[in-house]
Amino acid sequence: MSMGTNSWKGHVNGILYGIQFDRALDDTVVTRVADGVTGGLYPGDRAEMLEALAHALRHPGPLNDQIETHHSEESIRTFLSQLSAALATPSPC
Repeated sequence: MSMGTNSWKGHVNGILYGIQFDRALDDTVVTRVADGVTGGLYPGDRAEMLEALAHALRHPGPLNDQIETHHSEESIRTFLSQLSAALATPSPC
């Protein structure tokens, strides 16, 4: 199944909206967002979000062009990579 730009962009924008007021995109924020994804606070399930993050990280253009957080493009990409790794690791039950 291939995810179109609008679909993955919506997932990423939802994450960016949720982190726009965080001063630093540290491990605490990664954990909070990963828990939010697995807890149903973001649209789609873990697999769908992982697919969206993979598309986003391959995307050559800016990821911060619609929500416009104060975070740099580089820090957003680093954060999304960390989030993807966190989501790819099964959570302990």
